[in-house]
Amino acid sequence: MFMPVVSSSVEAARGEFVIAAHHPDRLRRPPVVGSRVAEARFQQAFAWNVFRTLDLLPPAFWTRRLHARLGAEQCPAAPQSLRVHLWKPLPLPPAQRIDGAKQDVIVDVTIETEHSVWTLLLLDDHDRRLLDTDVSSADPVGSILDAAAWRAGRRQHYVGALEARSTPGSIGSVLRQRYSRSRDSVQLRSGARWGSVARVDLFGVIDWADLIDILEDCAAASVLSPIERALARNTLAWIERSGVSF
Repeated sequence: MFMPVVSSSVEAARGEFVIAAHHPDRLRRPPVVGSRVAEARFQQAFAWNVFRTLDLLPPAFWTRRLHARLGAEQCPAAPQSLRVHLWKPLPLPPAQRIDGAKQDVIVDVTIETEHSVWTLLLLDDHDRRLLDTDVSSADPVGSILDAAAWRAGRRQHYVGALEARSTPGSIGSVLRQRYSRSRDSVQLRSGARWGSVARVDLFGVIDWADLIDILEDCAAASVLSPIERALARNTLAWIERSGVSF
């Protein structure tokens, strides 16, 4: 178990982008307003440093671990190429834009291979508003699924809720129950027309401890090169400096 601890000695480290700090995706970092700026910025930095690190490591090694922690019983084919995007804007399917242009949806983490697409949503307790929608109102999660499924095309499409700590009553767990009931669960909350359904092959939940475990596996794996293991160790060191004990 781990626990974020905020003190003056770790405050500076919590906002650092220590991996690929000049990557163009950083220009899309969402603005944060209100009283929880520091907390949200740390969440963004955590996602950035972890997934930018994984982007530099052999995809066949860590995507299977990620997939298993999302609750999948079977792993997809081992990828030969991979791309990680953070805060990527994705257009809704053309059928949803036929009556006029609609704003792109922002996906926190998108992982693409030649076989599969993973869509990860960064959630915390302040996102309870996502649970208030019903089938008669616009559903922001449904829109993300529509856009991400359109991006995936014929590839497998997996969705995950990423939380600092997942519990049976957490937002991610509730969303997993909501969207995993049946194929109709996605269709009811989708903006799709004419019977089309956003493809969602899995809706799972993953938390920070899972990602730390994956990085630890990478840091210790003899099949990875010394440089690759050092990248994982560097990010684990940043996590520890940021006040997350594990």
